[in-house]
Amino acid sequence: MRNITTYILSFIFALIPLYVAAADAPVTVTNIITTDEAWDGSSLPGYTSSKPLLLVNHFKIIPGGKTSVHLHPSNGAGYIISGELTMYATSDTNGSFDDQTKVKKAVLKAGEAWAENVNVWHYGENNGDDDVTFVVVFANEEGVPATLGQ
Repeated sequence: MRNITTYILSFIFALIPLYVAAADAPVTVTNIITTDEAWDGSSLPGYTSSKPLLLVNHFKIIPGGKTSVHLHPSNGAGYIISGELTMYATSDTNGSFDDQTKVKKAVLKAGEAWAENVNVWHYGENNGDDDVTFVVVFANEEGVPATLGQ
């Protein structure tokens, strides 16, 4: 049985001809992020050999809005389309943000990408004046939820 890594590599290699096309080609591809670490510096886990499942989610958060505290049991990456997203993560295994020495913060702006942290409690909020819109892609496995909440 092929594992998810095989499917992801196949997808990436399928894009290579588009990237090496002539400069005047109607399609260009620009790598936005390549990493083995999440935005908070934690390492991304490997995959098992179960059936792959890719999820692509579009988000919009209004000014003052925020996500619930949650974690992701699988790898994912996001891209900010517009606005600004402030992300907070805690190393507290219960998901508490009370001890600021355990909290990391990142501010992501339009045109920036990030790798989601895995099995780390976090949330995002819009502290700006405009909506923030972004897309997150999860390289998941069948039967594994993309997000778990408190």
